[in-house]
Amino acid sequence: MKSLRVIITLTVTAGLTALLLTASGCAFAKKVIAKDKLNQGAIAFNQGRYKDALAFIERATQLDPDNPNGWLYYGAALIKTYNELPDEERNKRQEEAISAYKTALEKANNLKLEKDKCSIRDNAIGYLAKIYEDKGDENSRREWMLKRAEGECAKDDIKAATYYSIGVTYWKCAYDETQRYADKQKINTDPFHYRNIYTPEDKKKHEDCTNKGLEYIEKALAVKPEYADALSYKSLLIREKQKTTNNEADRKKYNDEAEKIARQVMELNKKQAAQAPQG
Repeated sequence: MKSLRVIITLTVTAGLTALLLTASGCAFAKKVIAKDKLNQGAIAFNQGRYKDALAFIERATQLDPDNPNGWLYYGAALIKTYNELPDEERNKRQEEAISAYKTALEKANNLKLEKDKCSIRDNAIGYLAKIYEDKGDENSRREWMLKRAEGECAKDDIKAATYYSIGVTYWKCAYDETQRYADKQKINTDPFHYRNIYTPEDKKKHEDCTNKGLEYIEKALAVKPEYADALSYKSLLIREKQKTTNNEADRKKYNDEAEKIARQVMELNKKQAAQAPQG
């Protein structure tokens, strides 16, 4: 009986070995090893050992290039290792990270579960926007943010937050222009005083940024009407209109509208504070 067990064990072992030597068995073995490398990389990443993580995860993507999670982790490890590099090497690694996230998006299309596809998509696009922000490429950053907000996986909270964030960047653009033309003697006593933006290019830039800012803030409010932060920036963008007109009737109209929204924000903040759980 004991010898029979040995024979059976040897037969099973030989069968498994034969399986691993076949094409499909080799592919299976690679996936197993890749998963192990990815796990080791994730542990190293969470411990802050980003260079070790990068080596483990890169090997995982080589062994199993169809796993979108591998490319997602690879991109994250690349981001963590490029900040302290010289410009040329940093730019090269940023491009590698961009390629990794785009590959993750491509491979995610082969996943069966929609929630898995959406998870990969949301993370990859969010990181792509972050990389372009690091590169100082605001147009590409905005493009990827909009892909995140307007994709089939986007939930209302993500849509509202994304539109709000874009609106804020446009407000900053408009605000920077009016600050350049501010009267230093009035800035403390009348922060919304008239600015004479006399350069046509600066005037157009301010108008475009103000109008775009309002457009995206309105999109955020269409999704989430009681979004206090978005309403605050709507008030500030209306102040930008006030600052660039010397027509008193228009200045009063913008002032009244901005103050009305500011009061609405105060009421919303009180309401949310009252509804918050008490400690």
